[in-house]
Order: sequence, then structure tokens, then C-alpha cells
Amino acid sequence: MDLNSLFNLNGRVALVTGGSRGIGRMIVEGYLAAGCERVYISARKVDQIEQTIAELGDRVVGLPADLSTVDGCHSLAHQIAEREEKLDILVNNAGAAWGADYGSFPEAGWDRTMDLNVKGLFFLTQALHGTMKNAARHERPAKIINIASIDGIKINPWQT
Repeated sequence: MDLNSLFNLNGRVALVTGGSRGIGRMIVEGYLAAGCERVYISARKVDQIEQTIAELGDRVVGLPADLSTVDGCHSLAHQIAEREEKLDILVNNAGAAWGADYGSFPEAGWDRTMDLNVKGLFFLTQALHGTMKNAARHERPAKIINIASIDGIKINPWQT
């Protein structure tokens, strides 16, 4: 068994949300090493996107986006569709955490976290459905990987 053949991504196109740093960036690096033809990254901060592109090369394409809104999700999907006929891999990695204790967790923190980690993930996937369907084949289906999640709730047993 040849592992390089088994796990290669030669010729595939991917989008990694939150791909300019952290786990997202590590995924981008792995996809490039596995042979992805092109990896799109999105983030809100243009300077982080530009730095990542400068460090990883011209197979990485940056598209700034705020995925906490439905309009932001549709805009990113439209930008991908303008550039690509098909999208093989979507990694929903962009996510937010709110660092408040369980007992004092504010509604604004809940809304911000849910908008990006749940609502944005769903509406971006929905908006990219046609582009991903164009990539799907029985022998090589398009893939959606969801990493974004709600940060764990912190409970202090000594707090009342």
C-alpha cells in the first residue's frame, strides 16, 4: 500500500475558514503538502491573510470574510464560485470563544459564538452546496469537515 497515493490531494481545491492562523493554518499546510492545487483561506483580518500567503506561497488564495453573518457567508461562496467551478473540500474552522465563567456568561457572548460557530457554518455550507456538488464523484466525494465549535463552559466548584 502506497500511503502517498492513498492520502494525496493532487488536483483538489479546498477552502479553510479561519485558515490564516492556528489549527486552520496547520490544515492549510497539510493540504499543500498533500498536493492540493489551491487552498483558499478566509479570515476577518486582511493582514493575517496576507502574512499567511506570503509565508505559504501562491497556491494559497486569501478571501477576507465575516462568517458570523449570512451575507458574509453568501459573499464568500460567491467569491469562490467566481474563481472555481468546483470545490472539493470545505473546512469550517472559523470559530469564536467567549472567555466568561458559566455563571456570568452574557447573552452577547452566546450570540456572537453561536452566530459564527453554528449559524455561519451552516449557511456557508448551504451557500457552497452547488460548487461542492460539482466536485463530487462516486469514487471521490467532496468533503465537509467541521471543526468550529463552542468553547467549553467553565464551572468553578467553589463559586456560588
